[in-house]
Formats: sequence, structure tokens, C-alpha cells
Amino acid sequence: MGRLPTPRHAAELTPSDDPALACVNAFVDRLLDLPFFAWLAIGQSVSSEHGLPVRRAARDALDVAIVDHGLGVPAWYVRDAVETAAFLAARGVSQWSRRERALFAAAHGTAETAALALLARAHLPAAMLRTLSISFAGYIADS
Repeated sequence: MGRLPTPRHAAELTPSDDPALACVNAFVDRLLDLPFFAWLAIGQSVSSEHGLPVRRAARDALDVAIVDHGLGVPAWYVRDAVETAAFLAARGVSQWSRRERALFAAAHGTAETAALALLARAHLPAAMLRTLSISFAGYIADS
């Protein structure tokens, strides 16, 4: 049984994606240097504020911006890059407590959201960008 060919433009980035992706790449490069315990500390800080209405509204606006501005393919690349950084941070950990898993998952989700916000930053109000990236502000280049 044959496969359908992948559409020519399904996995290509456009020149307009480059500036935002450069900012995301710089952020992910910093994530790659983040040790496991730092991920846990960030997870701890966001665990208590996970359901804040302001953060939830900002995340909803981010999702809309990604769809409305055709950022689906670049967002896939961004998610993959953050997933790789998280994997590398956790690869040496042989046993996790339930709490560590929860904290790491919280940090991972927050890192992904911050990276996606950087990707869509041209389409988000500055206050929403800050809300979505504040937990990783020290790892985001001023670009």
C-alpha cells in the first residue's frame, strides 16, 4: 500500500517566521543549559499560580494568535525544541518522585507556553507576552 506524498509546503517555514524563531532558538539554547533542579524550582513557582484567570486568558489569546496568523507549523517546531530541551534536562534522572514529576511537567508546560508566546509575540499585547513568559524571563534574550 502506498503513501500519499507530503504536501510541498506542509513543513516549510516562511521568511516571515525567521525573526520570531531566532528569539525562540535563543530561549531554547538557554533552556538546554538549565539543570534539572532549576526546572523543578520553576515548576514549584508556577504550580501555585497554575489556574490564574489572567494567565488562562493570555494562553487562550496565544492559541488564537497561532491559528489566526498561520503559525501552526512553526509552533510545531517550537514545541519539539522545548520537548528536546526538557528531555535532555531530565535524561540523567533515574528515579522521580510523584512531586518531581508534577513540578517538572509544570515547568515543561510553562516553558512551552513561553516559547510559543515568543513565536507569536508580534500578535500579542506586551502585557500578555509578559504574563506568558514571566516564569522564564531570566532566560529570554532582549530581542
